Amino acid sequence: MLLLACIVTAAEAKRRETPEEAAKRIRNYSGWEFGATGRVNFIFYELQHMKVADEAAVNASRIPKKQLMGGQIALNAGYFLNNRWKLGVAGGVELQYNGPLVPIYATVHHYYGKRKNCLFNYLNLGTNILFDHGMRMGGMAGIGGGYRMPVKDSKMNVDLTIGYQATLLRPRPVVNGNFSFERRDIKLQEINQMVYIGIGVSF
Repeated sequence: MLLLACIVTAAEAKRRETPEEAAKRIRNYSGWEFGATGRVNFIFYELQHMKVADEAAVNASRIPKKQLMGGQIALNAGYFLNNRWKLGVAGGVELQYNGPLVPIYATVHHYYGKRKNCLFNYLNLGTNILFDHGMRMGGMAGIGGGYRMPVKDSKMNVDLTIGYQATLLRPRPVVNGNFSFERRDIKLQEINQMVYIGIGVSF
């Protein structure tokens, strides 16, 4: 009965909506948009690839015994091709168990419907810089979706997001003891997979 009452109320409110009110709810995106996002990451799977000198490569994978958490804060800029598509770039700082990262990536957003309140999907693709006794370049790719809510009487929008990301890292190998090879003979790569939730503002 409560659900039926909500449906009837929403339908009645929509029926009484004037053309002017309806027009205010329709989005008309164009030009540039700038914003900032923050999120919490939950790493759920790890894969490690190591090769020492001329030895055969060794692969290892594991599900963390404890949920490995981190977070990211990023600034972004995007350009609307039309009401549905936005191309942009983003960069920021990401903290996780193996040190701070600086992700830099391109992003594509697709918005659904015609209203300012809307669902959207996005795709991120780029690189990252791991600070581990120097700068080490990696890579990242992510996909997700969210819901956009405009702030009343303002040009600001609030985006709630959820997504998945795979991050390629090249950390500095840890060598303890005496061996016949040098640290430079070791090639180490790690891939971690995560899901995340976040919130962003744009204007």
